[in-house]
Amino acid sequence: MCSLWNRLKFFLKSDYIWWTLISLGVIFRLQQYIANRSLWHDEANLALNIINRTFAELLQPLDYDQGAPIGFLLITKTFTLLFGNEDYILRLIPILSGLLATYLAYRLAKEYLGVGGYLFLLIFATSWSLVYYASDLKQYASDVMAVVLLIYLAFRSLGEDAKKKDIIMLAVVGFFLIWISHPGAFVAAGIGLVLALEKFLKKSYTRLSWMLGMGVVWIVSFGSTYLISLRSLAADESLKHYWRNAFMPIPPWKDWGWFIKTYTSLLQSTSWGLDSEKLLWLSTALIIIGVISYFFKDWYKALIIIVPVSIVSLASAMQIYPIRGRLALFLIPIIILLLAEGAGRIYIFINQWNHNAAIITYFALVLFIAWTPVNGAIDNFLSPRLGAHIKPVLTYVSENRNEDDIVYIYHGARPSFNYYAPFYGLEGESIITGLDLGNTQALTQFYKHVNNKLNGHSRVWVIFSHIVDCGGCEGDMETFYVEYLNQYGSIEEQYNVEGASVYRYDFSAP
Repeated sequence: MCSLWNRLKFFLKSDYIWWTLISLGVIFRLQQYIANRSLWHDEANLALNIINRTFAELLQPLDYDQGAPIGFLLITKTFTLLFGNEDYILRLIPILSGLLATYLAYRLAKEYLGVGGYLFLLIFATSWSLVYYASDLKQYASDVMAVVLLIYLAFRSLGEDAKKKDIIMLAVVGFFLIWISHPGAFVAAGIGLVLALEKFLKKSYTRLSWMLGMGVVWIVSFGSTYLISLRSLAADESLKHYWRNAFMPIPPWKDWGWFIKTYTSLLQSTSWGLDSEKLLWLSTALIIIGVISYFFKDWYKALIIIVPVSIVSLASAMQIYPIRGRLALFLIPIIILLLAEGAGRIYIFINQWNHNAAIITYFALVLFIAWTPVNGAIDNFLSPRLGAHIKPVLTYVSENRNEDDIVYIYHGARPSFNYYAPFYGLEGESIITGLDLGNTQALTQFYKHVNNKLNGHSRVWVIFSHIVDCGGCEGDMETFYVEYLNQYGSIEEQYNVEGASVYRYDFSAP
């Protein structure tokens, strides 16, 4: 028993556990990427902008209510021109960002978190949202990478021993990150203020001048992106309406429920299993302990973590940036960081009296908190999430349709179909696509298409994917539409996969 315990302690003190955790994060992300799921609704809309526009046109407001950082768009466009228009190529920035963020999380954990770093890296490596969005054609993975990188470089720039090269590195990296991450600008602003305050209070005026220079560089970068893109994006009323419930209420007491809902949704994004009330309270307690611990340990580091969140909250209150769902993904590393610091502080506190009790308590916390995300990551590794996986359906239709067959596209599947149609030869007058007119209008239009355009035809392929509403129906939404179609025709064949399906109908009978 003693020998086993000694081996365990040797393992914990070595780099094996660190590289094991990094490997898990890399493997989980690559597996989801290699699964090569179909571009879903928003991804397809963004892909259509990138593929169909020139570099200059990408600087203009995007079609289909899309928004993305200029640098993200231009780099992705360059990748497609160099390597081809493929799903893997379009998702290069997200997967590279996800892999780099995992390595940066390791550096941050090992160098600045102590024993709490193990929990931080474990959750970071296995969190389903961080894994999933590392293969999603949106900027959310680069948002996460930007936040982790900025915090890591900011920690290196603190103190009297901060080197000029570290500050220069932070300035240069921050300049470019602002072009590929919208929230990166808020985080950079908060970090710049804290670092300038630290140098001023410590009367390190030479380093303060460096910070002011860094601030000028960042302001130039942000000002450029604002004039080119963010100005029109921030004024987009349709996007504001869509995210209207994700803006922080002013005054805060106007809707305290907003804060609770936003906070719990962020925890849910890490797969912590909020069906357990005990886990919710434990996680909250550890986060609070983590905040207090940082302020007692190094209040400048605490401010580097807290001030950017405050700036983002202010931007949300001004309806500049919504905090909800995937747009708030960049906040997850900060939450995990505080939670891990809280767990590490408990270990340090107990370790003052009993070393073995401290280890047992810490392992119990890790097991209890990380059990759900680790299990979820393993399940997703064995069966990667495919979402609205429309490609197999299009393959089936392409291989089995006759020349005169009609293909009807449910309006939710329209963006994905429009992107993939040229690859499968599904173009021409026989293709009817539903228009995304809103829930009630789209439902009415669906009825009209069935009655006016599909009736009387003996071979009609009806493709469903990304069904988000059916006008107030109850139960399975696809079943609702299929049962409606069954009133006018009969199903001759069907093909179903995860998130997409096709039915060939005969509407020729009177």
